[in-house]
Amino acid sequence: MYSIKEILRAAYNKLNKKNINSAYLDAELLLSFILGKPREYILAHPKINLTKKQIAKYNGLIKQRAKHAPVAYLTNEKEFYGRPFYVDKRVLVPRPETETLIEQVKSEKLKVKSDAIIVDIGTGSGCIIITLAKELENLKSKISNLKFLATDVSPDALAVAKKNVKLHGVDKKIKFLQGNLLEPILKNKDFLIHNSEFFILANLPYLTLKQIKQSPTIQHEPRLALTAGKDGLKYYRELAKQLQGFRNLLKVSETSNIPISLFAEIGDMQGTEMKKIFSFAKNKNIKKDLASHNRLFIAKL
Repeated sequence: MYSIKEILRAAYNKLNKKNINSAYLDAELLLSFILGKPREYILAHPKINLTKKQIAKYNGLIKQRAKHAPVAYLTNEKEFYGRPFYVDKRVLVPRPETETLIEQVKSEKLKVKSDAIIVDIGTGSGCIIITLAKELENLKSKISNLKFLATDVSPDALAVAKKNVKLHGVDKKIKFLQGNLLEPILKNKDFLIHNSEFFILANLPYLTLKQIKQSPTIQHEPRLALTAGKDGLKYYRELAKQLQGFRNLLKVSETSNIPISLFAEIGDMQGTEMKKIFSFAKNKNIKKDLASHNRLFIAKL
């Protein structure tokens, strides 16, 4: 028999030897998951003995974490904007820096009095569009019609997103479409509503192969959701072309367009190139995340 204190000490040592920077936290989170108890319980009850079954399950998870498997994949859960989301190897693990996008869209949405359509491109786990559907509920009195659409090229990712919409009770609010970036919307005229403002959200792959190789944990995540060419901006170039066509389809007249706002998560050094890619936009800005890294590219089309 091993106590909580003893099994944690052994786990710390195994993870530290594999250069896991968050060894202490990870060991505690995984034991919390096995016991079905909050982390505080583990820290407050170090002398409680574990069963053989609990020890075997825990050691199995520690072995996988020592190989740099993300904790979120081992527990099938990751918190995002204060809510739990189901995740597995089919989708990218939600990152806290992406919450910058949520904050910015909420801020922009408060200024909108017309109908609006929010489109999440490359939705993955669905954490962005689901969070906004929940967060913007209290604004419905100010907006006569608010719609949510999300696309992803991966049917596996959409399966995870659909699991999460049910988890959060917004499955009737969000329409999921399979296809490349904006293609599913461009091909369906029912979504091209000419009296609505469009908010396009994009957390597309933006890492380079070099960046992925430098992170053993990231290497466990789906490559399709991570890398995009030599400079990490391949899909944003493709989206830029689609957005120009999208803008033309929504044109009211030669002098008037339906407002389109783009919110795109980027890497710290990609801001200048993004401004070139979206040179056709009326306004372009870069927002920093809480760590003071360039994180969000915003364009008004």
